Amino acid sequence: MNKINDLLIEFNNLNLLKGDKNFEISYIQSDSRKLKTSDIFCLYSYFTVEEKRKFIQNSIENNCKIILVNKNDINLIPDDFPNVLEIDFQPELIHGKIASFLKESPSKSLKIIAVTGTNGKTSLTNIIYQFLEFYGLKVGLIGTINIKFGNKTLSSDYTTPDPSGLNEILFSMKEEGIEYVCMEASSHGLKLGRMEGIQIYQAIFTNLTPDHLDFHTDMKDYLQSKFRLFSLLEESKIPGKVGILSKDSEGGKDMINLIHQNSISSTIVKFGENDDYSGKLKSLSLSETSFEFIDKNKEKHLLNTNLLGDFNFINLSLALVSILEIFPHIKMDYWKQKISNLSPIPGRFEIVNGKDKDKIAIVDYAHTPDALENILKSISEIPRNKLITLFGCGGDRDRKKRPLMAEIASRYSDFVIVTSDNPRTEDPDKIIDEITIGITKDEKNWIRIVDRKEAIKKGIDMLPKGGILLVAGKGHEDYQILGTKKIYFSDQAEIKSAFQEIN
Repeated sequence: MNKINDLLIEFNNLNLLKGDKNFEISYIQSDSRKLKTSDIFCLYSYFTVEEKRKFIQNSIENNCKIILVNKNDINLIPDDFPNVLEIDFQPELIHGKIASFLKESPSKSLKIIAVTGTNGKTSLTNIIYQFLEFYGLKVGLIGTINIKFGNKTLSSDYTTPDPSGLNEILFSMKEEGIEYVCMEASSHGLKLGRMEGIQIYQAIFTNLTPDHLDFHTDMKDYLQSKFRLFSLLEESKIPGKVGILSKDSEGGKDMINLIHQNSISSTIVKFGENDDYSGKLKSLSLSETSFEFIDKNKEKHLLNTNLLGDFNFINLSLALVSILEIFPHIKMDYWKQKISNLSPIPGRFEIVNGKDKDKIAIVDYAHTPDALENILKSISEIPRNKLITLFGCGGDRDRKKRPLMAEIASRYSDFVIVTSDNPRTEDPDKIIDEITIGITKDEKNWIRIVDRKEAIKKGIDMLPKGGILLVAGKGHEDYQILGTKKIYFSDQAEIKSAFQEIN
């Protein structure tokens, strides 16, 4: 077991304010409820003073004997607390490095492919994960939907787990013999230091559009948080590391500029017009997406996939770039065969039918203006009789996007249904009030229904033959957050039930 002195040797910015250098430590936690006697309690700087006092008291009640704090919070620590480590910057930014050290730096033994961007993270990580499995490799997956490795499938509380949880997962993956890990790197996770200390093999950027502006001060801060992944790539010691980005996507050129401004020397590969790799969407239907992919040798490949939507053309193209950078010796024909075997990603352009195949519902996780516009653009290119869009906006989250999403839904849809989507502690009626400010349709072409179940039923009832209902916002989620409680709710289950009723 490690001792405090081992940390002082490894991290010269740590100072033992009081305590025993020979005190044995097992791990580090930021959640005071998870602490064991030999765990370090890492007190995050961004909590309020009241929260900090509460969490310190929780740690004492859990018999915790060692705490790590910012030097400005020393006055909150009781005089009789036995071991106190201090640091002159945010403790959350060293939490991951300490967790990694205490877990024998598991990421050094893995090839971690980390994907960041406003949209596309889940789809892209899942596609790369499937490609690597097709090739017979042992692969792990960490993301919004779940965590998978070996025969295990674990639930996921965050897109990017906290540093302690992340390093425990990576350690377990290493013990299981996992070779590659595909993971989502959220802007929250990157800004809050959840990935500090992680050795990156591939850093992939998809796009950047307005979101999470309740958390980030502005788009510049949002971009800077995403850029942190490329800084981690630069710090990484993994051989063959590479950065990949979609140059022509929103935010692509801004990310390239930031990479140049910060003198990132790691290899950066670009997908876009006249770049290392490029491509072009050919056609869309409700059964297939067809596109052209041009590799590094400028050879053209016509590809077809059952992953629907023009955004999946980008996701699949970036996945191919990732795979071709890993295995440059394998001919494109091999991957072309594997594309037809890709499984759809739950809650991403997921088609749900009733007995009447002429009426279609599509479930999608689109919960940002850009994601909603992307899927509506894709659907608008598919022949149909009528398009109804059903969506809501999350409570206690970025309020600026609410009217923007209403305007987008109005522009592309024949009819709009505004409903609830995880209202949390906000009044769902007031959320809908803020959304509907952006509606540009006549009153006869939109409706508000607070109850999401009733809203879905109404949407299915209204569908004519050849009509499409887009149910946006929740995707794979099987819950609604009402107040602070999660209540079981599945868009897919409600759609199937509504179809059964009308049949």
